[in-house]
Amino acid sequence: MTALTRPKAVVTLAAAEALIDRAFAHAGKIGKSVCVAVVDDGGFLLAFRRMDATNPAAGQIAIDKAYTAAVSHVPTHKWQEIMQSDEPLRIGVPGVVHRMITYGGGQPIVVDGQIVGAIGCSGGHWTGDTEIGTEALKLFGEG
Repeated sequence: MTALTRPKAVVTLAAAEALIDRAFAHAGKIGKSVCVAVVDDGGFLLAFRRMDATNPAAGQIAIDKAYTAAVSHVPTHKWQEIMQSDEPLRIGVPGVVHRMITYGGGQPIVVDGQIVGAIGCSGGHWTGDTEIGTEALKLFGEG
């Protein structure tokens, strides 16, 4: 008989908080101020924090970066590359696909080849946001 279910790992609240701690530590080290969001594999928010001096608008962007990475299984900085080489997507996705972010700062959390959640960082240039997320993901041995 074919199995009707499969086991799946999902990032825990404790891991989400540890990721945010790591992201904040790295942001402070490089002199950046950010918002950080961690979502589960379905894109649902587990944890969120905003550093004191961060633009409040960065909050929703961090959440949406994490959401995009979780449900698409693609880091948001990779979406930039995909859009550059695929005109129909570049024209059709932005503003149409709800919550889709197509610049860096959102990255899936991968454990044993499986997406278990995602992290989103926002507050500065997307390259710095990506760097901060990459540093936080070292918690899982990524980066």
